[in-house]
Parts: sequence; structure tokens; C-alpha cells
Amino acid sequence: MIKQYCTQNNGDCETCSLVNYGLDCRNNPVGQGGAGRGQGRKSTGRSKHNYYVTPEEDLKIKEYIQHLRATAK
Repeated sequence: MIKQYCTQNNGDCETCSLVNYGLDCRNNPVGQGGAGRGQGRKSTGRSKHNYYVTPEEDLKIKEYIQHLRATAK
């Protein structure tokens, strides 16, 4: 990517030696790294919740979730 403020290599940050450190002339992140489109684990659609329950309620909740997941397939 060519940036107007780059001082080396005619503004082509991708060929600059600073890119080895993941930065351009102004210490901005450049090039590879970080989250990209289609990267990482795919979402399961589940979210995490915290509930305060008794041990008996916890067992019933786990059984119910197993039942839901078994019938959803």
C-alpha cells in the first residue's frame, strides 16, 4: 500500500525495511498480522452467561441443555 507520508522507497511501505517490525515511517501498524477477514475459529452461535444456581439446579440445567442439543440435530 502506498502512503503519501512515507519517506522511503517512493512511499511504498510494503517494501520498506521498517515493515519487518510491522510499522511504517510514523509507527502505524502496516502489512500482515492481526485479525483478517475469514480468520480464526468460526462462531458456534453460543454465548457465555453466569448464573448463580444450586448444585441440583446445575445438574438439571446441564441435562436440559443436553436434551436440547440432542433434539436439535
